[in-house]
Amino acid sequence: MKPVLHRRHLLLLGLAALGLAACRRAPEPVRIGFIGGLSGSVAELGVNGRNGALLAVETLNGQGGARYELRVEDDQQDDDKARAALRSLAAQQVAFVVGPMTSSVAVAVLPLAEQEKLVLISPTATSDELSGKADHFFRVASGAAIGARQLADLMLSRGQRRVAVLMDRRNRAYSESFARSFTERLQKAGATVTTELGYDGTNNDFTALAGLLMADKPQAVLLVAGVGDSALASQQLRRLEPAIGLAVTPWAANTRLLQLGGHAVEGCLALQALDLDGTAPTYVAFRQRYRERFGDDPGTPAVQSYEAVMVGAAARARQAQGHDLRQTLSEPQQRWRGLYSDIVLDANGDTQRPLHVTEVRAGRFVPLRS
Repeated sequence: MKPVLHRRHLLLLGLAALGLAACRRAPEPVRIGFIGGLSGSVAELGVNGRNGALLAVETLNGQGGARYELRVEDDQQDDDKARAALRSLAAQQVAFVVGPMTSSVAVAVLPLAEQEKLVLISPTATSDELSGKADHFFRVASGAAIGARQLADLMLSRGQRRVAVLMDRRNRAYSESFARSFTERLQKAGATVTTELGYDGTNNDFTALAGLLMADKPQAVLLVAGVGDSALASQQLRRLEPAIGLAVTPWAANTRLLQLGGHAVEGCLALQALDLDGTAPTYVAFRQRYRERFGDDPGTPAVQSYEAVMVGAAARARQAQGHDLRQTLSEPQQRWRGLYSDIVLDANGDTQRPLHVTEVRAGRFVPLRS
């Protein structure tokens, strides 16, 4: 005769099953924040960075173990919106934040990150204002001054001793930092910066700006701006003087410059944080996956955002008992694996990685010896 289960027994069995299911429920994912400008003047930088971070999270989830989620916030290249975005990420209890993508926003939100004790790992914020400080800000890119001096030396070696500078002040912390180091290097060698102009989105008439830059007859113009503005400025400068020398910073040195600038950027010197045609197996595999996932080649922001996620995740895995993430990242002599070279952070979260000088020839970036 089969035993009869009373209603009370059934209820207890049901509760036990629910308890067992709760015990087997997947653990909470590790949340990683991303903050960057996904709209407006720096959208290309932000979107490229976000895509690289997404690919990194997908890579981590494909390895098994902890599950990761990317929580994305658009700072709109606005200080107040950026602070609100960071507060939102802190409230979501992210483990760390990839970004900001621009130096100006990084400078604006760093006091809040310190207050929240929230680690920022920036792919592309390289202003000197962020260097040499024992805080919660880390970066996987070399400081602006290193590249500025390298580019100035190359231009001097080519006899370009009268140089004008055009900068986008919407990312003031980076633009002014790069321009200052570049100018100091030129002047130390006895060269001249003929004109230094800035624009902030209200006066970016590149026809007029090109005329002002060319009035003092420079031999070359350095463009410290994003890819779209650098392409437009190049077209106007070459219209006025076809032989004018041009140079751009890593901010603009990606394949979009070639697409948007066309013939106007031929011969342009381009300082790159990485060799976009590099053959390192890890980078080649990443580039192929990026193309398949997003239908385009990755730029420097995508590569370095991917690296920032992987560095943060690796640091979490190395955390010693009683140490927080900032302490782990600050420990000296640690090497973090990058896509094309290892990343070594000093105690202040700064790094020095090799930069690549290229020249646009026949629609390609051709590496040069600087």
